[in-house]
Formats: sequence, C-alpha cells, structure tokens
Amino acid sequence: MAGLTVTVCLPPGVADDIEGALAAALAPFDQNGDNLPGRGMWDSRRILGGSDGRGFAVVRGYEDDPRLVHDEPRYDGTPAPSAPGVCAGGPRALLDFSRPQAASERATAASWDLWQRLSGVHPPALPLKAFVERWQNDPDAFPGGPWADGMVAAYRAQPLIKAYLDHPWSLELGYPGPPFYAEHPVIGFSGSRADYISEFSRKRPPDTDVLTVDGWWREGDGSAVHASCNPQSCPHDPPGPAEWQGSEAYLSQLPRTTILVRVHCHC
Repeated sequence: MAGLTVTVCLPPGVADDIEGALAAALAPFDQNGDNLPGRGMWDSRRILGGSDGRGFAVVRGYEDDPRLVHDEPRYDGTPAPSAPGVCAGGPRALLDFSRPQAASERATAASWDLWQRLSGVHPPALPLKAFVERWQNDPDAFPGGPWADGMVAAYRAQPLIKAYLDHPWSLELGYPGPPFYAEHPVIGFSGSRADYISEFSRKRPPDTDVLTVDGWWREGDGSAVHASCNPQSCPHDPPGPAEWQGSEAYLSQLPRTTILVRVHCHC
C-alpha cells in the first residue's frame, strides 16, 4: 500500500460544505466502496498541504480569508496549522500560481523560524552525533543497540528537539532511524535564513493527480479514469488538454471560482 496526493476540483456552490463535496466527489474512487474494479484509488484520506508546503501559496493580502481550506488534524488528532502564506486549498482566485516554488519556500521559512523561536525558550540540545558517540564509547549506554528505541528516545526527549520535531512545520525531515541517521537540516545549520530556504525548499512545484469537477481522475502520466464509467469500457474522452502538462498548469487555468483542495490518500 502507498500514498498519493490528488487535487480535487469542486464547483463554487459547495463552499459551505467542503467536506460533503469532497465525500461525494471521491466516493466513486473509494476502494472500500461498492465500485467497479480498476476505479479504486484510495481507502483513507486527509486534507493536507498547508502545513508541509505541498499545498498552495496564498495570494498576498488574502492569508486570513475564511474561504481558504487548511489541513485536517493529523491521524492522532494533533493540529496541523498551515505555514504562513500557505494553505491546502480554496477558490482558485486566492491561490498564487505565479511562482511554482512559493508554497515550499514559505513552508521552509516557517521551519527555520520555528527553530529560532523554540531555541529562545528551550535549553540548548545535544546533536544526534553526541548520542551516537556515547553508544560507540559505551555499547551498553542504550538498551538494544544504537538504533533501538532507547537512543532515539533519549535524543528526542530533549525539550528543544521534541518541540521542534513534533511540530508539522519541521516538515518531517531528518527523522532519526535505522540503518542511517539524518538530523534535521535546520539543526546546526550555519548559513542565513535565505540560504536555508534556498537550499532546502523543493525546487519543483507539486505534481499531483487531479480529480476534475466533472469526475475525471487524471494521474500524473495523463491517464484518466471516469467516475461514472467502467474503466475498461468508458466511451468518453477525458477533458483537455489532450497533452497533459502537469497538475499545476491545468489548475492555474481553471475558472477563478473553482475550489481546489489538496487531499493525501492512502491507497
């Protein structure tokens, strides 16, 4: 089983019931539903993109607009607030497609700023290499060996590390684990904020699957499945463009009132 991200396109009339509209649009593709073979695309889902920079940049001046859509809580119920200037969706007119990297850059900036803020309220933390060196000097320092829960738990138990890595704006980078370890890049970074954003923001915009307003699920390779047809015998041609240029190119050309929502699916 794997995960995928789909951008669901909704008509403007559903603005007061985004969840209901998502449920209706995604139902024909539910693996757990009574659907035809070959049309199942997901078995669980979550609105996601504002907290991790894989959503949309918000047009300047509309950051607090109530029409914007933000991430649902994590699966454990932990809130996942959007990074400043980023959201998981909303009317196309409020979403900035002029700079493909803008959402990622803003989320990376939030990651940097979070570390600076937390560093001012928590005691300094030891880097991960200190725990590795401790184990190398004393193999019995952590029960179960270098990558057992003991060593990672001790590292993460430091208030600063825990507060940072537990926050969605850490972007799930550098989670220590076997067989290799990678400390989060913001920890110990010696360059400037601008350097950090330049180095660690994604250089390419998201390229997601797209579920169109009229019920076509288009995948990254341009193939399409129709919500109302048997995938093996659908007589309809998918909506244009005939040559798929990627999700962001398609979304940027939709009517300004179309509501776009990033949804992460388990499949």
